[in-house]
Amino acid sequence: MRAARKLVPAGAAAVLAFTLAPAAQAQSPTPETAAVAPAGWAPRVSAQDREYLRQAHRGHLAEIAAGRAALRESRDRDVRGIAARLIRDHGRLDARLREAARRLDVRLPGSPSVEQRRELRAVVARSGHRFDRAWLRLQAEAHQDALRLGERELRRGHSRWVKDLARDSAPVIRHHLHMVRTEL
Repeated sequence: MRAARKLVPAGAAAVLAFTLAPAAQAQSPTPETAAVAPAGWAPRVSAQDREYLRQAHRGHLAEIAAGRAALRESRDRDVRGIAARLIRDHGRLDARLREAARRLDVRLPGSPSVEQRRELRAVVARSGHRFDRAWLRLQAEAHQDALRLGERELRRGHSRWVKDLARDSAPVIRHHLHMVRTEL
């Protein structure tokens, strides 16, 4: 490769490097290689990576819906503050996740799971202090599940992009869990 660089201009050397090592690039994609990849090329994504993206997306959607429900139903200033924070943070995390899924050509579900919707309906059926306690317990469970989901992705996932999402979201989720537990 060094000899090739000496014989061809710099721009052609980059093209030559890309054509000589496509397998290496497919194994460890980066945003830089994706930007120069041919049209229709997508890095390989494992079943674990796809499952993480889908489940994390559903989790974000469920947290945003729960936050909106708390803003509607709760009169507790602290619960409403946590709800607003969840909406903002999970919206940001999900925007990044959706972009990664788009680049990796992973189709995402359009709503939280049936179980997540059922659990939220059960909480919303309560009122006052009972709503607040049930909502906080639901958030504690959901955030514990999200942390386990991210840990599984870090252990078993293959895509560096997806693993970075799991790693970067963990501190935010831990902070949410701490806020919820403090309020319980």
